[in-house]
Order: sequence, then structure tokens, then C-alpha cells
Amino acid sequence: MTWIPPRGAPDMYDVDAVAAFDRENVADIKARQGRINEDGRAAGLKITDVRTWRVLMPWRGTKRWDGSAEGFSFAEFETDQGLVGVAEGLSSEADALRSRVLGKNPFEPEIRGLMGLAYWDLAGKIAGKPLYRYLREVFELDTPEVTKIPIAAYTWYRFPDVNGEHEVTFDTYPRHVKSLMEDETFRIIKLSMCDFEPHRYVELIHNIRDEAGFDVDIRVDPHASWSESEALRFMQGVEDCRIEWIEEPVGGRFENIFRAGHRLRLMSSIPISSHVWLPPLRRDAAPRPYGTYVSGRYGDETLDQPLDLDAMRRHVPADVSAPDAYAGPLALKRYYDTARFMGMELGMHSAYELGPGTAIRLHVAAFAFPYTIPYHIVHGNGTMPMSLHGLDAHYNQWMGDVIKGGKMPYEDGCLRVPEGTGLGVELDHDLLDEYRWTEEKQDLHTRHIEAIRANHLDRLGWRKDRMGWLR
Repeated sequence: MTWIPPRGAPDMYDVDAVAAFDRENVADIKARQGRINEDGRAAGLKITDVRTWRVLMPWRGTKRWDGSAEGFSFAEFETDQGLVGVAEGLSSEADALRSRVLGKNPFEPEIRGLMGLAYWDLAGKIAGKPLYRYLREVFELDTPEVTKIPIAAYTWYRFPDVNGEHEVTFDTYPRHVKSLMEDETFRIIKLSMCDFEPHRYVELIHNIRDEAGFDVDIRVDPHASWSESEALRFMQGVEDCRIEWIEEPVGGRFENIFRAGHRLRLMSSIPISSHVWLPPLRRDAAPRPYGTYVSGRYGDETLDQPLDLDAMRRHVPADVSAPDAYAGPLALKRYYDTARFMGMELGMHSAYELGPGTAIRLHVAAFAFPYTIPYHIVHGNGTMPMSLHGLDAHYNQWMGDVIKGGKMPYEDGCLRVPEGTGLGVELDHDLLDEYRWTEEKQDLHTRHIEAIRANHLDRLGWRKDRMGWLR
């Protein structure tokens, strides 16, 4: 049902102007997408082999009651011209992939969804350039070129790992943050905030500021697990702590998330970040799900998804557009351009990524983030100063990586954009074997987390159960 505003009520955005800009922008992006496909097909590559690996990567410590390790899948697509495309996050087994892609050009539309990251890796390798530089040339961008991207250190309560190490508690949390600043050069800290009851995070944030001072940005994420009233009490309790932003504190249906975000913005000065209001897209027009031979991670399919103009007439629920990179580089270009047109700031949400998945995020940021600030900000100018935020990332919490050279090092709280061709990273077969998934490893971690879940609310000091009743 289309929402009809009350007589005389103004729209929250000039939706006609936003929609017109977005249509023109998407048309331009698709035209340039055509060039990328043409460049790829013209190279005449044929896939000659597919190799896959399944990995179990331990966390540093145990991520609250979620787990002490996570599974990943990786693939290499070898071609007849010696170029190898690297992928992270594919769900198909090697035999199934081979049967669908062997002998085909990696840029044929019918296998795009099966290639995942390898499509983008090969696009850059065919051009002989780092992916971000190739995309900047395709889009004829004259914005500043950047080679380092600011990264946030993700943090949470850590139970000990399977060896009894790397614990982070309420009392040690502030010192843990300080060590991330001093030992690993981080200048942005993100707190995952569903370990303790909401009121305790007010105390924790103040404790962190007392320990770490104000030389570090702090952003927080309750993972849409709070009510609107709980979120407001927290936000009012940390108003003096200079919070960079809070990520979607209220859960429920998207309509509820948008309404709560809109109301909270009117009652608190703390900015709100969103990975669903990017701007919002119509969910009744979503692309087909993964596994239908068309869609897949990094496939840019949301380019065909229209804006949710009805929602934009009713709400302004977020200040920061923070999409997930797995939507695809071109999808994020669309999000960022339209978000900037709407006056939003820009960030990037984090899923679980290792080397290749982290590399694409760096390339996307270097390609789609930077913009030119005029010497004099004047009315009517389409750019605003200080509207870029460092990337969210879980990368600091992994025990290792599976790319050659191991984990990418941090420099002044940043990661360098890989300068090799394509993604600029290669899989290390020895590390893939070291972290290879086995049933024995999985059972060890499963038993470990089950023991934690048996009494985690007691250990975390919860007064209420997860439903809200006093325990």
C-alpha cells in the first residue's frame, strides 16, 4: 500500500530530485559496467581449472557466546592465459563449480554469480592494474587518489579461547582499547554492544574515555537489539563522550527501524549509522536469492532495485550510509553517490572477511569514497567536508589469514590498498592447509562455545533474562 502523507505535510526528502539523480546515476554506472564486461570478454580468457578450500579461522579469544572460530571458503579460478582469479565466500564445492564454469569466459553473464570476487580480481588483472585504479579510469574520476584507508578496530567482550587465552572483561576493556591504540596504532574503536545490559555500556564508555582519552573515535553497535527507550537512555547517558556514531540500535521490522531512527535523531546529537538506509531500496523488488545462477556476492544486482520512495517521504532515520561491500563495487558506488546527494555521510559495514574480502573493501573505498572539496564551501555545492568515516572491520580479531605474507599490517590505524594487479592478494596454499576445516577442529570449538552458553548470563552479570524479565 502506498503511503499518502497528511494534507500539507512536507516530504522528508525531495524524493523527485533524489529519484531523478539516482536514475541518471544508475544508467551511467550500467554503461560503465558494460565496458568492464567488454574488456573482460575481449581478453578471451577460458577457465581451465577451479580449486576450492574450506577454512576454520579462530578468533582472538571467544566472541561473546557466538563462537571461537568461523568457517570460510576460498577458490582459485585458473585460466588458459595464466591469470588466476581469487574468490572468498563462494558456497559451491569444486566439482560443482567446475561443471558450470570450465571452458567458459569468466565474463559471460550466466556465470557472473558463480565467480564472486574472482570476477573483480580478473578484471583488474586483465587491465594490468590494481582494481581501484582500473575502476577510477573506467569512471573517469579526477578525485584524489588514496593509498591508505582508515580502519576501525572491532571490539567485544571476549571469553577465553580454547587455550584459555585472550580474555577481555568489563574491567579490562578500557585497557584493551588503550592497547589497541598504543600497540596496533588504531585511532577508531568500535564496540559491539550486546554482551552486557544497556545501562552498563554507559559506565563502560565513560571508563574507556577515562583510560583512552579523546584521541580515539568511538563508534558503537547494539546490533538492533534494543528498544527505542533503551537506546535513548544510552544515547543521553553518553552525550558527553563524543560518540562518532551509533549503528541501528533498534530492531524489528524495517519500518520500525526507520521510525525509531528518525525519532532518536530528534532526541540525541549522536549520529546514527545504517546498513539498510543506504538509501533504502524497495524490498518487494529485490533480486533473486543467491544460488540461482544469476546472483552472488559482489554481483552488483541491487543496481536493478528501485529506491523506496515511500519510506523516504516519511523518515530521515540515519546520518551515515554504511553498506556491505559484498553488494558489489558498482552497487556501493550507486549507494554512495545517492547518499551524498541526500546529504548523508559515508562509511562501510563489516561482515566477516579475511584477506581477499578485506582487499575488495579497500579497493572499493579507494574507488568510491574520495571526493573533491572546494576551497570555499558555498551554498548549492554538492559536497560537504568531513563526511567520510573509516571502515568497520573484524580483521583485527582474527588469529591469522590465508594470503601470502599473512595478515596485512596496520599503519597509523590504516590498511594500505594492495598495489598488485586485481585485488593484489594471493592465496597461500600452506596457510590454507594450516587452517583447513576439519570435523575434529569444529567439534573442539563447538564444545567450547556450548560450555560458555550454559552460564554466560551469570558470567556477564545480567539481572534480566533475554526476554526482559528479572532473573
